[in-house]
Amino acid sequence: MSPRRPPAHSPPGFPRMPEAGPKGALLRKYQELTAKHEALVHRLEARNEEYISAYRLSTWALETTSSALVLLRAGSILQANQRWHALARTGPWQLLSQGKATGPPMATLRQVAGHEVDILLASEDRGVRVQRYQKQGSDETLEIRVERAGPQEHVLHAQMVLALIHDVTQETRHTAELEQARVSLARQEQMKTLGEMSSGIAHDLNNTLNAMRLRLEMLQRDTAAPAHQAHHLKALMQIVSDAGLRVRHLQEFSRQQAEPSQEQAVLHDVAREATELARDSIAHRTRNGVQVHLVNEVPVLPAVTGPPSDLRYVFLNLLLNARDAMPQGGTVYLRGSASRSRVVITVEDEGTGIAEAHLDKLFLPFFTTKGNKGTGLGLSMAYGVVSRAGGTLTAGNRPEGGAVFTLTFPIPPAAPGAALAPLKGRPRR
Repeated sequence: MSPRRPPAHSPPGFPRMPEAGPKGALLRKYQELTAKHEALVHRLEARNEEYISAYRLSTWALETTSSALVLLRAGSILQANQRWHALARTGPWQLLSQGKATGPPMATLRQVAGHEVDILLASEDRGVRVQRYQKQGSDETLEIRVERAGPQEHVLHAQMVLALIHDVTQETRHTAELEQARVSLARQEQMKTLGEMSSGIAHDLNNTLNAMRLRLEMLQRDTAAPAHQAHHLKALMQIVSDAGLRVRHLQEFSRQQAEPSQEQAVLHDVAREATELARDSIAHRTRNGVQVHLVNEVPVLPAVTGPPSDLRYVFLNLLLNARDAMPQGGTVYLRGSASRSRVVITVEDEGTGIAEAHLDKLFLPFFTTKGNKGTGLGLSMAYGVVSRAGGTLTAGNRPEGGAVFTLTFPIPPAAPGAALAPLKGRPRR
């Protein structure tokens, strides 16, 4: 009888060959299932790595973008990036409509987002809602885009909404600059047209004024003319002379060819003459018992550079504008003061004041609040006269009501004039 052979062993790492019979079949099936399980585990690990990488990438994208992103539902934040958390409590914000801030301010950006979400969900429109908001007291502007996210919910407040907030401040600034450039070009075309028109009619106007001046000179030389009318003739001569200068300066203004003057003006005298002319005009137009009073408190001040006739026109224009701004009557104050380097004149009235929206446009050519009764050139020409004299002309409102125009002139190094006005003569602010 031959000896029994030892059982064969499978080499390490290889599955043992299944034995014949039912047990061998079960073992083979178990090994197949194990192999499939291991393959699934490897695939799941690879898929998890992809998901983790995609999540890291999306998180990185969310945190590095300059826009704020937030996912909202029922007023609660489901997810948001750091930019959103940095902006959420800023404010207050106002809705921008046609380039102007309108509506009540909202304290924080989170309130703004909630407001936009409520409007979106209440609307039947399934598209994207886009609005712009501006920070109160600043030009910082944000564009807010809200749209539904995820499956549509039957309960509105259960619907998820994605909000994207993008800073468009630079864009709005560039748009404003382009609009300003467009307006400037349009204004230049207006000035060119005005120059062509004024050059055509200036000759006829000067002929008319020269004829009036000649007749007035003849009346002044007439010994039979009543003596008590002499001051009226003198005032008319002054008015005609100033009108001739106005025609010439209108041409210069429209062609932007004015040159600085080297004349010296004593503003005390200029103010006195302008006040006398304004009083005559106010007395002539007084109707329905409306009383307008002029108070000239300009002391003797150092002389400034500028044509006296032009500055007299500026003062007269401001005084008559003040009269027109007081439909119920009142008092116009002309005040002056000086320091070591400048002279300040103010024209103050007790009228309706100036609308805040008009303050920035007041000295632009052709801008007027008088409708068909105004040309929009009076204040712009006055601004040009003061600027050519090296000074400034600004407008504002008095705390007690009414408007105030402030003229500031530099004092030439060797300007003649009297002592400086006392501090109590300074204009009220």
